[in-house]
Amino acid sequence: MTDYQLIEPSPLRKLQMSRTSFLYDAYLGYLRKYPRKDAVLQTKDHILSQFPTSIDDQIVCMEFFYMNDFFEELSVITASPYINKEAGHLYQVILSQMGRDKKKNYLDELKDLHFTHPSLRCLHLFTLVYSYQDLKVFTALDKYLDECDQALQQVDEPLMYYYLNQRYQELLFYHYWKTNNSILASRYAYKMINTEVSPRRKSRMHHDLALCQLFNGYDSSMESLLKSMEIAEKHGHLRFLQTVKNRSLPFISAFHQETEGISTTDPVEQAHLALARGDYKKTQEILHSLPSLTPFQESYLGLAKGNREMLKHSYHRFIHEQGDYFFAQLPLAYLERI
Repeated sequence: MTDYQLIEPSPLRKLQMSRTSFLYDAYLGYLRKYPRKDAVLQTKDHILSQFPTSIDDQIVCMEFFYMNDFFEELSVITASPYINKEAGHLYQVILSQMGRDKKKNYLDELKDLHFTHPSLRCLHLFTLVYSYQDLKVFTALDKYLDECDQALQQVDEPLMYYYLNQRYQELLFYHYWKTNNSILASRYAYKMINTEVSPRRKSRMHHDLALCQLFNGYDSSMESLLKSMEIAEKHGHLRFLQTVKNRSLPFISAFHQETEGISTTDPVEQAHLALARGDYKKTQEILHSLPSLTPFQESYLGLAKGNREMLKHSYHRFIHEQGDYFFAQLPLAYLERI
């Protein structure tokens, strides 16, 4: 399927769409003429040359910038006095949520916001769920699932629907992954990967899918991780690539005890690799030097010491501190190795 066909709604969805934005028509035209990368850049220039005044078109333009990783441009636009204040503020919150400083959580503020515009209402619900996930409350989607479904079906512009549907697949992936339903999670991950999505998002989804497949075997996990690294390297996402090489690659390799040729500058994963190689003394030395231990680190130390109580404690910490039922399986797997 070609890129332009991916963003076109199904015949049934077309009947439910009341309009198309100027951006949808422009982007569709560029996708028919150019490769995806060039079409995205052409569309970005098109927006900046004649930024719309109507709220409907402004929202879809901001979503285009967000979903295609034009975060600097989006930040400038949201601060413009010509942008609808409600829409601009919601995107400012979204940009803040994805920033490096996660200390501030916008959940209480978001709960007080209300939107009547179909696209903003749907985006607002998704942003609420993002805030819960930042707080490690991965079951929050259960509370909003019906509302999210209904809100998405009310979105009546094809490009906005396309992007919001991508976001929904992503939310469902994280929900099912962290609540330990990896089969359903993988299904939603592949749905997103097979859409017209930015290289950054595609690389990260392959990465998270690799972790989601951790307990399905080394080959399954590594296949997705190598794909993530390939995309990141091809598109120059070097900081992310370095993080994967130093953390995720040794983590997966150490868990499956496939450590030949694997090294890292990350001390915690150095301890994990030592654990996989049977060097329990080195594992304990590294981990005892840390001021405090995460549930992951407590799992490594528990196995290195052969301490079943420590592993059981780590299991409960994964659930009660992080709401992570998936990685709570890690100390249980290590219990079987004692």
